[in-house]
Amino acid sequence: MAPNDSVFSLIVADPGLPRSNPTQSYWQHIPHALADIQSPDLPANRDFAVIGSGITGLAVTKTLLERHSTATVTVLEARTLCSGATGRNGGQMAANAGEQYLNLAETHGAETAGKIVDFTFRNLEKMQELIKEYEVVELSELQNLRKLRVFLTQGKFDDFKKSIARLEADHPSRRGLYTILDADAVVKEHGIHGTSGGALLPAGTVWPYRLVTKVFSALLEKYPGRLTIETHTPVESIEHTSIRASPITAIGSYVLRTSRGPLRASAVVHCTNGYSGHLVPGLRGLVYPFKGTMTVQDPENSVPNQGTAISWGFHYPPSCDPETKRIGYGLYYLGQSAKTGYFYFGGENARIDESVSADDSFVAEHSVVHLQSVLPRFFGKNVRSNWRLISAWSGIMGYSPDGLPIVGQLSCKLTERKGDGEWIAAAFNGYGMANSLLSGEALGLMILGEDVSSWLPMAYGLGERRLREALTIPKAISALNSKL
Repeated sequence: MAPNDSVFSLIVADPGLPRSNPTQSYWQHIPHALADIQSPDLPANRDFAVIGSGITGLAVTKTLLERHSTATVTVLEARTLCSGATGRNGGQMAANAGEQYLNLAETHGAETAGKIVDFTFRNLEKMQELIKEYEVVELSELQNLRKLRVFLTQGKFDDFKKSIARLEADHPSRRGLYTILDADAVVKEHGIHGTSGGALLPAGTVWPYRLVTKVFSALLEKYPGRLTIETHTPVESIEHTSIRASPITAIGSYVLRTSRGPLRASAVVHCTNGYSGHLVPGLRGLVYPFKGTMTVQDPENSVPNQGTAISWGFHYPPSCDPETKRIGYGLYYLGQSAKTGYFYFGGENARIDESVSADDSFVAEHSVVHLQSVLPRFFGKNVRSNWRLISAWSGIMGYSPDGLPIVGQLSCKLTERKGDGEWIAAAFNGYGMANSLLSGEALGLMILGEDVSSWLPMAYGLGERRLREALTIPKAISALNSKL
C-alpha cells in the first residue's frame, strides 16, 4: 500500500476493546485494594454510565455526584481500576501551551489561544488542589518543580522562542512564565548535553494511579448508594431504545451490553480516549489511538537526584529512518523519583503501524532499547550505559487531527444511534495531565445543563465547523504523513 493508504487504514480501524492482558505499568505494580472492584450483580438501571476510570472518568463522576443530589452513577472499566492511559503515563504534570501557542494563535486567534493556555495551567492547579484535598500529597509523591524543556536543534529552539514571544505579546500577564536558557546555561546549570537551548516553566510530577484510586475510594465512601464501580466489565455495545428519558429518570433509554449483562442508563459518558472509536463509530479517524513506550531506569547514583526540583522534556524534529522505517516522533519526557532516584523516561521511536495501535499487550523491544540508549547521553554519558531497567510498558493515548481535545455532546451522526444522551471527553494528544481533570469537570457540568463557555475553550467543542474543517480524516493523514 502507498503511505496514504496505509495511514488511512490505521486511523480508521476499530480500536476494539482495551486488551485483557496489558503490559504491567510500574505505577500499578502494587495494585490498589479496589483494583478489581465490582458489585455482586451489575446494577440494572442508573442515571449515568461513565465508561473509563482514569482522570477524565473520575472528574466526570465526581462532578455528577457533587452537583446533583440524587444522581446515580456507575463507572464501567474494561480492565482493572485506572488501567488505561492515566495509569500508564509518564507522571508529568506539565502544559505544552508555550510551544503550541503560535500555531494556536494563527489557527484560532489570540483570544482562543490564550484561553487554551489558561485552561491547561488552571488544570494543573486543579490537579494540585485535588491532591491536597484528598490528602494524597505524600502517597502520590507529588513534587512541585520546574520543567526544563530543551531543544535538540536550533530550528526547534528558534520556533519555540517565536512562540513564547507571541504569547507574551498577546497576553502580557503571561510574561515571565517561561525562562529562556541558552545552550551553555542548559549544560552548565542543569547538566543536560547536546542541546541548542531550553526553557524553564512551572510544573510537577505525580504518581497518577495512586491519586485516582484514592479519590475513587473516597467517593465510594461518601456516596455508597449512588456510586458503583464495575471493573472487568467491558462495554461491548450500546443501544438506544424508544423510551423517552430525561437525564434523571426512572428508566434509562440506553442499554449498555457488557460482559456481565445489560445495564440501562439515561446518559452515557465516554471517557475512553484512544478507544473511543470502538463504541462511537463516527469518531474513527477523528480520534485515533497512539501507542507510547515508558521505562523506569535506575542511574544508580551516577547522576544527581533532581526529583524535587526538575522534570525534563526533550524536543527534536520528527525523523524517519529509511532502513527500519522507524519514526522519531519529536519528544522524550522524563521525571525522576525523589525517593529512589529512578528515572521515568518515555517517548516513541517505532514504525507507524506500531505506533498507531490500540494494543498495549506488548512493548516493542527495540523501543525499550532505544530509550535505554538515548537517556544517558542527555547527562553526558557517551558510552552505552549499564543503567538497570526496572520496568517497561506501553500505553494507549488518544489523538485528534487538529491536536486538541474533544469535549461535548455526541451527535447521532457520530454515535450512529438515536438519542441525545451520549457525551465525550477524549483525545488529549499526549497531554492528558494538562487537560483531563478540567475537561471531565466541564463535561459533567454540561451534562447537568450548566454553562462552561467562560472557561472551557470553544476549540475543544464538537461544533459543525470543527467537524467539517479540522476534525477530518484527511487532516489526520496529513499530520501523520508529515512525519514519514
